[in-house]
Amino acid sequence: MMEVSRMSHTVDFTHSGVSRFPDRDLGVKRFHCEVGVALADQKHLGHNRWHPDIPPLYEVGLGDEVILEAGGYDDYQLKDVDDDQDVRDFDLTRTHPMTGPIKVDGVKAGDLLVVDVLDIQPLSGIGYSNILPGMGGPLANWFPKGYKTVWDLHGTTATSRQIPGVEIPALSHPGVIGVAPSHELLEQWNKREDPLIEQGLAAPRSDARSTAVLRTLEGDEWARVAETAARTVPPRENGGNLDIKNLSRGSRVYFPVFVDGGLLSTGDFHFAEGDGEITWNAIEMDGVGWYRFDVIKGGMAKYGIRTPMLRPSPIDPNFGTRYLTFTGLSAAGSEQKYLDATMAAVQAVEQAIEYLGKFGYTPEQAYTIISVAPCEMHIGGIVDIPNAAVTLKLPLDIFDQDILPR
Repeated sequence: MMEVSRMSHTVDFTHSGVSRFPDRDLGVKRFHCEVGVALADQKHLGHNRWHPDIPPLYEVGLGDEVILEAGGYDDYQLKDVDDDQDVRDFDLTRTHPMTGPIKVDGVKAGDLLVVDVLDIQPLSGIGYSNILPGMGGPLANWFPKGYKTVWDLHGTTATSRQIPGVEIPALSHPGVIGVAPSHELLEQWNKREDPLIEQGLAAPRSDARSTAVLRTLEGDEWARVAETAARTVPPRENGGNLDIKNLSRGSRVYFPVFVDGGLLSTGDFHFAEGDGEITWNAIEMDGVGWYRFDVIKGGMAKYGIRTPMLRPSPIDPNFGTRYLTFTGLSAAGSEQKYLDATMAAVQAVEQAIEYLGKFGYTPEQAYTIISVAPCEMHIGGIVDIPNAAVTLKLPLDIFDQDILPR
């Protein structure tokens, strides 16, 4: 691998297009993303909505491989500068530019599409983590102005001038990877999500139609598909925005197939992420994914699979027992919720933020660390009525100081 010197923080990667992964003839079809260019200006590459009528980018056979590049989740809206104005001006309707769909010959509705994740790498070498105003996860109201972190991605670690003294190990993966829904499944999604959209509890669809990119569709066809196409924000039966940190190189994913050919698309690459992606951001990057395809005929009925199943990556940062574990409950002070794992998780995160503050980290820095480091969040119990218990494991070795209590 070519060695690349660390770039000065004055370099704007979104315009320079510097990459530490030069093109090589690997004997595999590769689709290139132009660094710094919004998907709308290279729409032949993919799409940012889900719909079965988006034309395929490429067709492969069983056993074939393909390399797909994609812009970061921000669609190149963010810049390598210390000013946070780009976070405040962020257009959420442009998020998740995906490359695809890839049609797999011999795959039919009712099958399981087997996708091997052979490799995931950064594209430009710069990453971002944001607490977006109004979209900062369960603690959004703590950070009304938002917060941006810029990461230098070098080799197996990431560092940031906004959070000095912390080094995050790579566990790179696609945040978004999924197959196309059928027309029937898409209609079901829209029916169940429309009431939530009306309450402001789900990403708007019709109000965001103008920024829909649907590959080569234009005119009346674009308008027809854009009318009902689903946003990419939530994960669904097709996969999509799963945000699973261990879906890294060496993973195998079993996707239920809803349309012939499967029509797989991917994007939203992450350099690293903690369980839960609690701020709504990992270390987001433009990236390169290398995939291989196979099929299990009739696998949905044979194995009762309704949502994706995976065998996680064998690669994991090796921290052994070097974690500090925080606990959270579905009760705090006078507030009580019945077996509410979300409340318990938030309580654990709040405790970790307060604890890291004792070692000099601001709430913004601590919240970001918990979201992007390979933290592990587990349900300790959801049967011991009335309280759920959740644990948050924070790796000690990412810090350049000892954070154990003494």
